[in-house]
Amino acid sequence: LVGTLGASAAERFEARAPDDGVASAVASAVALVAGAAGMAMSLERETEAREAALADKVRAQADAMADAAWEKIEASEASAEGVRRDVAARGVARVNGVMREDTARAMEAYVRETLRTNDAGGDGRNLSVESFGNVYCKKNRWDLKLAYDAPVRAALRECVASMGEALTAVCGADAKLVELAALVSDPGSTRQPVHPDTAYRRDPSVFTCFVALQDVERDMGPTLFIPGTNNAQAHVEFREGNEREGPVFRRPYELGVISRGDATLFDSRTLHCGTENDSSRRRVLFYFSFQRADGDNPNAAISTIRTELRDKYTLADLLA
Repeated sequence: LVGTLGASAAERFEARAPDDGVASAVASAVALVAGAAGMAMSLERETEAREAALADKVRAQADAMADAAWEKIEASEASAEGVRRDVAARGVARVNGVMREDTARAMEAYVRETLRTNDAGGDGRNLSVESFGNVYCKKNRWDLKLAYDAPVRAALRECVASMGEALTAVCGADAKLVELAALVSDPGSTRQPVHPDTAYRRDPSVFTCFVALQDVERDMGPTLFIPGTNNAQAHVEFREGNEREGPVFRRPYELGVISRGDATLFDSRTLHCGTENDSSRRRVLFYFSFQRADGDNPNAAISTIRTELRDKYTLADLLA
């Protein structure tokens, strides 16, 4: 009887052991899933907190600029020296007619199709870093890195040819192409914070050209520039006001209300931002940036350009 009972207990133990192992595995899996969910919720809360802080900063800046005078940006003198002079003194210049209408329409269609194939959602999240750059205020706004496909090659070379003398005067023929992308602002995109693309350096380094692929009206989220802020004094004011208030925000500003094929060329130290798109139309800016050969670019590693194009072309290459 004792032996029989002992065998029965051993059998019961062996029968239970696999179940206990499965239960342990299930418990571990549940804990892992719960941990991952907790991390995801934590990251989501952090993202929401950052976005709320950014929105608060934008509101503070807008309030500080409420009484500032503004006007549409006017075209610079139609000469390389005129453009160079405006970029040096004002930090920004307007250059008209750098891209033909048919080229702009083809480029706009290319951007639209590329966004579609990349399944770019309206929240701007979970996008491939190979195809999209980082951008302030992501809702309905994308910074699309462009592959060097035929429409992109045609658009870039046409713009560079149109502006060749001015670009050479501003940044030198040996300047390196460091950005090639499209900024897309859909209806409902919000105003960005005023910012420079590069923190202040004594010597200019990077120059960016925004080219409108359609007419940009006042309600379509045109780029806002604060002229004369590509200098130490303006950046001191910007920092001392905690990037939210102060004399730099009371300066007159200009809006990139420009026509299809027109461009704004600016020093990356110039304070600017994208404004809110309150229209029913998409705004697309084709853009490229050149870095002077001797320039100090703190953002070189994260510039908005596809990996295969990084360090590949100079201005002289594209003018050849």
